[in-house]
Amino acid sequence: MRTKDPEYPAAVEAAVDILRQRARRRRTITYGDLSAELAAQGYDSIPPHRGVMTHLLKDVCLHDNDDGRAPMLSALVVNKATQEPSAQFSTLARTDPFTRPADWTWQDEQQRVFAHHP
Repeated sequence: MRTKDPEYPAAVEAAVDILRQRARRRRTITYGDLSAELAAQGYDSIPPHRGVMTHLLKDVCLHDNDDGRAPMLSALVVNKATQEPSAQFSTLARTDPFTRPADWTWQDEQQRVFAHHP
């Protein structure tokens, strides 16, 4: 799948739904499990690493969040081995429109996500 494919916006919506469900349960999800859950919903060409997953997670963060002030929903997506988001997540958090402060941590962002989705 590519970001310009007609089904891409629906894949973003599906990922948002999956992550909101996780947030309500105060749970993270691995990149691989997110990829598998999306595949189970018919979006089977989103591998867990790089490529379209990177774009998808950025678009998940921008979903209903054009100004970047709301919590970044993709903070819940973690590496299986480290249980931390990728370095790309921290890079995204420091760019427009998110521009998180210097003392920001991904752990803080996860807590904001959990609080935002009771």
